[in-house]
Order: sequence, then C-alpha cells, then structure tokens
Amino acid sequence: MRRPRATISDVAREAGVSVGTVSNYLNGTANVRVQTKSRIDAAIRRLAYRPSTFARALSTSSSAHVRMDRSRLPRLIVVGYTSVDYMCRVDVLPHRDDRVTAHQIKKALGGPAANLAVAAAGIGANGSFGLDVELATALGTDPDSEWAIVELANKGVHAVAIRTPANDRLSRCIVFIEPNGSRTIVNEPFELSEMDLTGHFDLTKSDRVSCLHIEGYHLDRMRGSIGRFKDAGFKVTLHSAGLPESARTPTEFLNLLEQLDIAFVGDGVLREIFDIHLSGQDLTDAVDIRLARLEKRGTLVMTGGAAGAVVFPAGGRAPISVAALPVRPTDATGAGDSFAGSFLAYYLNGTDLGEAAQYAAASASLTVAAEGAQGHVATHEELVEALKEQKLKQAS
Repeated sequence: MRRPRATISDVAREAGVSVGTVSNYLNGTANVRVQTKSRIDAAIRRLAYRPSTFARALSTSSSAHVRMDRSRLPRLIVVGYTSVDYMCRVDVLPHRDDRVTAHQIKKALGGPAANLAVAAAGIGANGSFGLDVELATALGTDPDSEWAIVELANKGVHAVAIRTPANDRLSRCIVFIEPNGSRTIVNEPFELSEMDLTGHFDLTKSDRVSCLHIEGYHLDRMRGSIGRFKDAGFKVTLHSAGLPESARTPTEFLNLLEQLDIAFVGDGVLREIFDIHLSGQDLTDAVDIRLARLEKRGTLVMTGGAAGAVVFPAGGRAPISVAALPVRPTDATGAGDSFAGSFLAYYLNGTDLGEAAQYAAASASLTVAAEGAQGHVATHEELVEALKEQKLKQAS
C-alpha cells in the first residue's frame, strides 16, 4: 500500500510546533529559534516531506511582501479571528424553511483579524508605509489551515498559531450577500485565551515602533495583556467588532479609552453605549462632549460606513471628519476591518491622524466595492490615485 504523502501539518505534529512555525521556517518569513529549526529538519527527514504546490508557490513568489526586510519596519501584532469564508450571493436572505439557489458560492480567506492584518500589510506592498504584520490566531492541522497560512503569507502576514481549535481545523463562516451589498454572517465560535498570547511574543523593549491590536471579541481575555505590552513599549489598539457587554456602559467604555492608544468604534456602537439618538454633526458633538470628561485618553475613531469617519484625537483636540469615496456597494463585509488596518499602516509609519483617516476611508470604500472582505486589498499608491481622481471629479 502506498504511503500517503506527508503534509506540512504532519511535519508540525512530528516536530511539536505549530503549522505556522513550519511555514515560516521553510519560507524564511519569520525568525525561528535554532532548536526549533533542528526539530523541524529532523521531522522533515523522518517523514521524507516535500513541499506542497502551495508551499512551492509561496517560496518562489516574487512578491515584495516576501522580499522585504521586515525587521526594519514598524511591527503590528493582530490578535483574533481567522476563518475560511463561504460567500453566497443571493437575491434575498432566506427565511425559515426556505430553499434558495445562490448565484454563486465562493471560498475565501476571512475573519475580522485576518481582514485587518491583510489590509494593513497591503498598504505597504510596494514599499511605502510597510509593516511587519503578525496574526496571532487559532489554526488547526487541516488542509484549510495550511491554505490559510500560505494565503496570509502571500499577502504579507505571518500567521502565529497560538491555539489549536477543539475540532483541529480552521473556523468556518457563511456569508450571505444581497444585491445591495448587505450581508448576513453565520460564524462558528472562536476563542483565544489570554495565556496563549503572552507566551508567543518577545516583550523585550526596543526602539522599534510596535503595536498590539485586539478585536473586541477577545477583549475580556486580553485585558491582562494590555498592561504588559504597554510596559514593553507597545501601542495598544482595539476594534469594536464583538465588543463585550462588560465594555458597553459609558463608565466602562471611558475607562477602556484611558488604557488604549486608539479605539476604532462604529457609530452604531457609540449610540448604544452613550444612549445617543442623533446623527451627523450632532452625533459628533454629543460624543465629543462625553469624551471631554476624561483627563487622559487615547484617540477614538468613529466609523460610519458611507458617511466616512470622525477622529477624536487624544488630548482633546478638535474632531477631524473625513469622507468615504462614493462607490457602488457590492459587499460591505470587512469594510471596518479594512479601515482599521489601513489606518494603522499609516499611523505606525508616522502619518498624522487626519491623513491616516482619509486614506483609511478610501481603503474601506474600495473594499465595499468588491466582493469579499479581502476581494480588494488597496496599496498606498492606489489610494493616492483614488483620492486624486475624487478631487478632480469634485472640482469639475
């Protein structure tokens, strides 16, 4: 009987490391300890492992992401959810007991944290505003996990498996997309423990600009990490996706802002937290009044979809409003993730808040115009052209 061909997952299991560590070692996309290299080499010899088509494609890629020296770039660690998305385009969302035929069902890489990490890395794909992006997530030993690692690496993101899911496979998500771009998302449970995170990263202080970004889904489990990363010189930022009920009261939310450097929060979430029934400039003024209660806080970025975004800078400076690009919506999945990731790419490279927000709003707009959360990953050069074109249209 012919022996099955060994996979990267088999090598990881044999060496006692994560699939991401094996991938990083084979492709030279991250530093791996000498002892770990030896274990991986020994496992490869014992299993007679030969890289898959995916891995060969990655190792021979001419992408600037692969060739870039990341050790000189600002560092972004994103913690959270990665999934394989099955996108179903339908005329209307099915009701109970309905059976509908989708126009198409596509498989794509997804998850809020993965979307944000890919958007952040994409800005600097051609060299400007580059980041060293790591995604701390849960990965299994299944083919989908191996596929996700390679997809992420090709997009400039190093996957760091800090947890193995209970079912030992990549989380799955179903996204129903309607003609107007509205979407309904059904995802599997996904949790990361706080202890898993701190054991995987070197917190030695350095002069390098570094940032830890946390999804709202995992805030409660990561609260203990915030202080340790800040003590190590990291900036700490948060995206409100999945923000727990424990942080959705005015007092707790304002306390949270005092601990963060930046919080990205949807306008609907802020209305709920502060019980505000306003929109536009009235909403901006109402939020600004509530933030004035704090003597010290981080920057709050309020995202509003097609309405653009408002930045409330730390220190109580006047809010900065930016507009989104006018686009025909195709799929709103991942727009907020794209905004936050793009914003961080500029912010961590020293761009002022207003300019970072303008580029981020343009990036989110281009995401909405494409199918899938990562259907369109913008580069800095593309955003410059898009904003220039919009200015010319406004002037004509």
